[in-house]
Amino acid sequence: MIERGADGAGFEDMAPFSGVKAAEALKTLVEARDWARDLSKLIPAEMAHHLVSRWKEATTVEAFQEQVVKPFLEGLMDQTTQGVTWHAAEGSMDEGMLFLSNHRDIVLDPSLINVALLEHGRGSTEIGIGSNLLSSEWVNQLVRLNRCFVVERSGSARERYEHSLRTAAYIHHVTQLGTPVWLAHREGRAKDGKDTTAPALVRTLSNNGDASTWDDLRVVPVSISYEWDPCDAMKVHELLHHAEHGSYEKAPGEDELSMWTGLAGQKGRVHLEFGRILEWHAAEEDRKPERAMANTFDLHLHEGMKRWPNQRLAAEHLGLSTDVYSDCPEATTEDLEAWTRRKDWIADTLSERGWSREQAVAQWCRILSAPLAMRQALLNQG
Repeated sequence: MIERGADGAGFEDMAPFSGVKAAEALKTLVEARDWARDLSKLIPAEMAHHLVSRWKEATTVEAFQEQVVKPFLEGLMDQTTQGVTWHAAEGSMDEGMLFLSNHRDIVLDPSLINVALLEHGRGSTEIGIGSNLLSSEWVNQLVRLNRCFVVERSGSARERYEHSLRTAAYIHHVTQLGTPVWLAHREGRAKDGKDTTAPALVRTLSNNGDASTWDDLRVVPVSISYEWDPCDAMKVHELLHHAEHGSYEKAPGEDELSMWTGLAGQKGRVHLEFGRILEWHAAEEDRKPERAMANTFDLHLHEGMKRWPNQRLAAEHLGLSTDVYSDCPEATTEDLEAWTRRKDWIADTLSERGWSREQAVAQWCRILSAPLAMRQALLNQG
């Protein structure tokens, strides 16, 4: 593990803004764009103007979070979901320090967790965000005002490994100071719906499999379940392109479009499940204890996921075994109509990009039903 000073010196380039730097960024950033116009595309215009006026008064990150970010997210959820629910195992929200979750949406995953924590009376987490997403200076300023720390994604394999060690050192440092952290359980979103924890992440967080180092983090698995994915058509296209051509190169602005679509698109119902604090479980005789621990984490993650009727319909469409979806809710007439509308839209959208309707629908159904198949495989494995 990288050595660090008790005062956090050496992390300034990646840490969130605070103090004077935060106050200066709040002032310059609010003048950098027409935020009332931008936010009005996502929430009611009156609310957008009110939040911008509150922003102009904010001089600390805490005030910005409480007076601007939290009400914005609540307004956004009112506009783009049919309700957000959450449940927590006893002690997890009060005692957890590293909230490690599956990763479907770049912006919303940590934001939803933080809204739940704030509602519970706990302070918000710091958030790990990849350097590849910081496309402009105003984006860099905005995320670092939102308690984000930068996870460097560039460089050679050796350099990326060193970056991961530094990230782990930073996480251990801030959690020891009493600040909780959110991190995705793998690099990049699970575009195919298969949520699997990266053993390499477990290895670096645990300092090569040291149980006490892992346990000091008080890791809480958080299962995030979106009924509908606003970015599903983009993911289907990318997966089909990769399957046919062996690779996929993003077009300029594609990350930004994905972020916007994830924010503005309809997500249906959303549920967060905060599991119990997960202590180190790998046995000493395991040759690769990080793999065993990642597998254990996956089991807890998938057990906490909400099952939706649309997943059952997707599994049935693919002809999967009834064991895969037996505990999924039966689809109502309304559920079936919503699923059919989305299926037809996916087929129409992807056929315009050169894919057959059958290809598009099959891939879409594989993404939807993947969490069910993953859970069944993990249970059978256990």
